[in-house]
Amino acid sequence: MKKLIVLFIFSIGFCMSLSASEKEGDRGITKERLVGSKAISADGLVASYDFETYTSDGLLHDFSPLENHGKLIGKPSIGKTLTFSKKEDVVILPDNSNLNLTGPITVAARLKITTPNLHQHVFACNDLFVLWLTNSNKYRFADTLGQGFTTEKGVDVVSEGKWHTVVAVLSANKGDSLNKENIKIFIDGVQMDGNHEKTWAPTELAATNACVIGGTRNGVQGHQDLPFKGSIDELQIYSRAFTDEEVKIYANYGL
Repeated sequence: MKKLIVLFIFSIGFCMSLSASEKEGDRGITKERLVGSKAISADGLVASYDFETYTSDGLLHDFSPLENHGKLIGKPSIGKTLTFSKKEDVVILPDNSNLNLTGPITVAARLKITTPNLHQHVFACNDLFVLWLTNSNKYRFADTLGQGFTTEKGVDVVSEGKWHTVVAVLSANKGDSLNKENIKIFIDGVQMDGNHEKTWAPTELAATNACVIGGTRNGVQGHQDLPFKGSIDELQIYSRAFTDEEVKIYANYGL
């Protein structure tokens, strides 16, 4: 009888292990799963990168139907993620009109910051919007005229050398007044307290090299000279606002 009980418990554990393994395999960006999870809608998907798949001509593959494949500049370290260390290390997206986003917008990414206390750009589409980390380790999502949202907390949500999911969500449109309900930043699925300016006021998409991962190639030279130091994975851009539930799903599969 004891042997039967032990065998039964072992069988349950084995089945649970298989189930967990299958569940793990159902996460992450793939050709069949454009947004990394079947529980997240692909509506409004503008770009989706797993940072380990490249086109035949060496471009960072975009899994969205819009094919915003990115060109690697400099020498970011290539593996299952991209690791950036110098200002020359960026990925430049094509000059496509489908990136002309003025709101609503979602930018979601997995980030590992290796050098905090730096002003560094995660993703920028000049002169429309940008997600970056300030030199006081606060995340900021704003239009490029300085209207947006900055997290209140700093270093405790950056954690040097550790992976975190960061999701910036804008449900406002161009010209709308900003408030805590229509512009948000989530770290590991938790909405951050912070401060926002008055109005969302993007201008126009730059004619060339407008959208860049890991830096910027437009605007003041001082900003172009700022490197992103760390790794990026599972970056997704949408022309809609994530729901709070989608943010949590992304955070859970992204870590």
